[in-house]
Amino acid sequence: MKMSRLLIYSLLSGILLASAWPINGFTPLIFVGLIPLLFIEEIISKDSYHKKNLRLFFYSYVSFLIWNLLTTWWIVYTTIPGAIFANVVNSSFYSIIFILYSRVKRKIDYKAGVLFLITFWISFEKFHLNWEFSWPWLNLGNVFSERINWIQWYEFTGSFGGSLWVLCSNVFLFSLIKRFHQFDDKRRFYVRLLSRVIIICIPILISYLVKPTVKLGEEFKVLITQPRIDPWSTKNGNSQTNLDYFEIFKELTFDKLKSDQYDFIIAPETYFSEGYGENLEYFEYTKLHDSLNNFLNKFKNTNLISGIQFFQLYQNEENKPSKTANFVRDNLWVDYYNSSINFSADKGFEYNHKAKLVVGSEYMPLKSFLEPLIGNVMIDLGGATVSKGIQHPSDRKLFKHINKDLKTIPIVCYETIYGEYVADYVDMGANFITVITNDAWWFDSPGHRHLVSYARLRAIENRRYVVRSANSGVSTIINEVGEYKAKLPFDDKGTLSGKAYTIDKRTFYSKNGDYIARICILISVLLLLISFSKLKK
Repeated sequence: MKMSRLLIYSLLSGILLASAWPINGFTPLIFVGLIPLLFIEEIISKDSYHKKNLRLFFYSYVSFLIWNLLTTWWIVYTTIPGAIFANVVNSSFYSIIFILYSRVKRKIDYKAGVLFLITFWISFEKFHLNWEFSWPWLNLGNVFSERINWIQWYEFTGSFGGSLWVLCSNVFLFSLIKRFHQFDDKRRFYVRLLSRVIIICIPILISYLVKPTVKLGEEFKVLITQPRIDPWSTKNGNSQTNLDYFEIFKELTFDKLKSDQYDFIIAPETYFSEGYGENLEYFEYTKLHDSLNNFLNKFKNTNLISGIQFFQLYQNEENKPSKTANFVRDNLWVDYYNSSINFSADKGFEYNHKAKLVVGSEYMPLKSFLEPLIGNVMIDLGGATVSKGIQHPSDRKLFKHINKDLKTIPIVCYETIYGEYVADYVDMGANFITVITNDAWWFDSPGHRHLVSYARLRAIENRRYVVRSANSGVSTIINEVGEYKAKLPFDDKGTLSGKAYTIDKRTFYSKNGDYIARICILISVLLLLISFSKLKK
């Protein structure tokens, strides 16, 4: 009977967490989603049965697997290995958190255990943003992306403030609910419960009181393209060239540019994606470069920001391959890049390479160890059969307008999830954010809806306008408080024109990044060390 009860708790926790998630979830459920799991740990820690850690791992794993499956099942459309990692492996990481929480609670005391659970969970979320198997899609602070009126204080805390809110709320309610039977007068319990709910809602009240103290700067106009090109046809070897893609681009934009003046044209991720891409070293001598240059010569005050695939060859001892380069044959290595370019008629082009790659689909983690064993079996997105290269942080640059003080961040697709990564660009001086993405891999699934929603978090954290070009949608303009100012619906082909504004003031988060996570790392490591120093009870 106890086993069946624990399994029910386990199932309930997973369903609650998943049911809170955007886009269509009921967000308040996130404040109680972990409570059944906390009861499971409480029951197992006090019973007389053996293998406590194993049982706790099993029941918590069921919860987290359900959460992952119900929210990120759509990854299977693009990469089976990536889906396995995100849903199966990722769930085990969260279960380990609960096992360590239980240990600290037993070895020190309940309060220390609770503090460890909160701080170590956030520490893991931070770690999950930066290691080889990075998959931070379900970081708890992301859950409020459709509740922008609740989280205007993200400009001070970033999304880790949201994670802290969720974890503290679950623990706060659990500590009362578990004492339900101790109340002879149940009315006293419900009064206390109501008071705790009110306390949990205080951040929402604060959010409504927080008024962005930013001054809108220069107005500028953007023309965002949504070409709706089937990426699967590219992967399966269609015959379209980059010059064909250029003709589509011209058809979408030429009449618009003739009738009005725009400061930026934005095209989506990997828009120019013929074969393995353009040779980076010789790009300025290509027909595509000439075509873009001739086109923009007609519109001297307009910059183009677009996605493009580049490759770079390493052919001799003097030109040694990078750590991400793929071996071709003796003395020949190649890097493939998912890149963005900033192009203007008079100044030519500059580029950045995508730095946050999707594990299992754009790169192989632990490549030097795994590639000799299994080859490139993990890589199957974007027409690639090899791992992509990345850009070193010191090489990152802002994209600037040809003659105006417009400086932007070239954020590519998956990079949208990385709050501090975006904030670093803002701290460099970016006065608006550009996102280029190709979400068509996921069809009309929750995947593309999550990602555009997460872009709202970056707007609030940095108090910056976001202009977003998505191959199949949703292309949009988001203002500094996270509101959609204009949208081109999913699967529509066309352009979206609109106005945006520069903002120069840096937020507290833009300046300080994930400081909450760094504090949590310090506290959780200290508590874990203390727990291991304690004699076995």
